[in-house]
Amino acid sequence: MADYRIDDLAQAAGTTTRNVRAYQEKGLLPTPTRRSGRALLYDDTHLARLRIIDELLQRGFTIAHIADFITSWETGKDLTEILGLQRAVTDTWGKSEAPVEIPRELVDTFFGDTDEHQVDGDQLARLEELGMVRLHDDTVELTRPELLGIFADLSAYGFGLPELIELHAAMADRLESIARLMVVAAKDHIVARHGVGWLPESDAEIAETAEMINHFRELGTRSVRDSLDQALDKVLRSELGAYLEAAARRRAQD
Repeated sequence: MADYRIDDLAQAAGTTTRNVRAYQEKGLLPTPTRRSGRALLYDDTHLARLRIIDELLQRGFTIAHIADFITSWETGKDLTEILGLQRAVTDTWGKSEAPVEIPRELVDTFFGDTDEHQVDGDQLARLEELGMVRLHDDTVELTRPELLGIFADLSAYGFGLPELIELHAAMADRLESIARLMVVAAKDHIVARHGVGWLPESDAEIAETAEMINHFRELGTRSVRDSLDQALDKVLRSELGAYLEAAARRRAQD
């Protein structure tokens, strides 16, 4: 088993000595018992723990959650046993897009560059709030460039950016409600089968639970897509019928 001084440990784990000390103070990382002179000597178990902490932090867990998590699993079990499930649950399911960064002065050009499509600070702030852009000093990073490209295409038909932003926000809000419905159903199923606080303890249990969650994801995406297609057809027929009726009255009056 390798020995590490604190600087070497931090470098091997891809973190900083300041973080190592902070994790020790918060009880996330045990203080080593061996020394070389005045320097503490860490080993591979400390390195493995740091990597787990870093992975959990990157996936959105807070320090407090990680502390509880580690405490509950310090009973002879290896934390890595459940990282397979954790990856299955927290991996991003949506399609990842490469962001596009453009100078701020070209934002208007991207969205059509007309008097009607000037992009102001409030609109950029709203897009950032919705996670569609990241604002920097001199540039705007488009995190959903394909979707924003559709916004730009629609601007050619006279749609304003504010109404497109709010239309997207309203749809995203409703979809989040659907997602919560699906995830809670999966969680309730696990609780009903295994009880509150259950975690898989074998590779087979991890694989089975991850597969079940992924099937639930497939059910959700298929249900939303198919139901939306059917709903669009139904509403389009209804709205088109009403529109043609109004057009017929107007034609008759002319």
